[in-house]
Amino acid sequence: MASFLTKRYGDKKLLKVVKRLSLILNFSYEQLESFILQRSRPICPYQRIPSDLRIYLEIESELVKLMEEKLDEYSTAQEDYKRKLLSPAFERAAGNLIQNLEDDVKFQEALDLRIQKYAHIYYKVAYKYKLPTMRVVPFIIRII
Repeated sequence: MASFLTKRYGDKKLLKVVKRLSLILNFSYEQLESFILQRSRPICPYQRIPSDLRIYLEIESELVKLMEEKLDEYSTAQEDYKRKLLSPAFERAAGNLIQNLEDDVKFQEALDLRIQKYAHIYYKVAYKYKLPTMRVVPFIIRII
């Protein structure tokens, strides 16, 4: 974006364009100017997410993946998981976040511990932020 604006408007008109752009986008002029002119990178707010929320989001993304797999007619997820969704999502999220372990026994022990921990964290975060869980969804659908 910075190279495009400097090529298009040059150095003199660029300051006016940045000012107009900051008004339109409702950004701070100084931050937008430093971003465009000095090519500074903004700090991503998602890097500061607490670990409990990261775990919750990982489990939710695995839930979405599992639901998509169940809808796919060529997938074996329907046979593998039957009606279960949440426990396989805990298992997948725990497996994804385990560091490299060479020994299968150690990996299985770490996986079992993390599944319990992640289940606790999932419900704790859902309760704290008043988020719906898979257990509550059927009741919500009945109300609607």
